[in-house]
Amino acid sequence: MSTPSASSAGSAVPAARQSLTMVCATMAAAIPLMTLVLWFVLGTDGIGAFPKSWPPLVVLAAAVGAYSICELVGFRTPPLAYSNRPAAEVQADSWRRFTASTFTRFAVCEAVFLISIPLAFVADSYWLVLIGAVLALPLFFWEAWPGERNQRRFAAALESGGVASYLTGRLQD
Repeated sequence: MSTPSASSAGSAVPAARQSLTMVCATMAAAIPLMTLVLWFVLGTDGIGAFPKSWPPLVVLAAAVGAYSICELVGFRTPPLAYSNRPAAEVQADSWRRFTASTFTRFAVCEAVFLISIPLAFVADSYWLVLIGAVLALPLFFWEAWPGERNQRRFAAALESGGVASYLTGRLQD
């Protein structure tokens, strides 16, 4: 079996990243869409008064917890093991692992918004949905968007054993 050329290995990276970016954009679009839909359920009398009890603090605590989880464990992964696999297989495995990690981090970030929905019904306030959306979207774009920052962080974890992941096209420091 022949090893792939550098040009064929490099061409798979943009396709994998483009595909993951498109999926992430679609998943992120659900938050503003659900926020709009919930306006018709909870915002019948306008936004209403800001809740003065505990529900906004719960949403804020969920955002702090989600950020902490993503930063502390969201980019951890076992390093790649030495093998005689072709670079294309290693790269494909790296992208599968990065994609799984991205979806996990997205779920953690989206939980902030999802927690705000039942709390909005309990407090009978649309403000909680807005707070959840305003906290969850930037958190998602910082922690789960498949941009260079997150790609490099994950590649560094994959390559911590000294095996190239080809996730970014080069070895990480």
